Amino acid sequence: MATYVHERLLTVISILPLFFERGDLMAVNFHSPEGLFDTSHNLFRLYNAYSIPNGHIRSVSPVDLFPLHDFPTLVLGDFYIHHSASDPTRVLSDQDQFLSSSYFDKASAHLVSLLNTPGIYTRFPFTTNHRLAVLDLSFANSALLPYFSSWNPSLPPKGSDHTALTIILSTPLLKPPPRGLNWKYTDWDHISPLLTDL
Repeated sequence: MATYVHERLLTVISILPLFFERGDLMAVNFHSPEGLFDTSHNLFRLYNAYSIPNGHIRSVSPVDLFPLHDFPTLVLGDFYIHHSASDPTRVLSDQDQFLSSSYFDKASAHLVSLLNTPGIYTRFPFTTNHRLAVLDLSFANSALLPYFSSWNPSLPPKGSDHTALTIILSTPLLKPPPRGLNWKYTDWDHISPLLTDL
């Protein structure tokens, strides 16, 4: 499990990874005193999951993935479940329906919405005996959803049978900090009288 953060973000926000003493789930807190999406929320959290199948269960449960937060939250990863909301043309077995409904029911109960475009595949198997699938899911809670712009799986392949996703969020308050004074070019003759008056 890994999450990569672009270095430009480090100039405007603080970042704190959260580890849960497990290899299939992590989170990252993004914090800005001025707020990231609006002034009432200075925290944004991203959950990244890689749910490992084990018979009729998955290693990352719905409770793990969809805690109730009032701050903007993005939940994404390989859930290893099949659901008609993300893959409407797939014929689901009773086991698929039973397993995935617990995730989508928990998401719905906590006002968390699926961001995937239905029917757009995220897994392209290397072997012909497996079909295309939508295993990589992305969700936003109600505090983040107004700032969601797009979900797109069009990044070039990286050697995996899962495609990389691009999720664009509009962040009107996420601006670079003001530049500091350039002391080398400061006009001291102009500033000195002002400092004396203070």
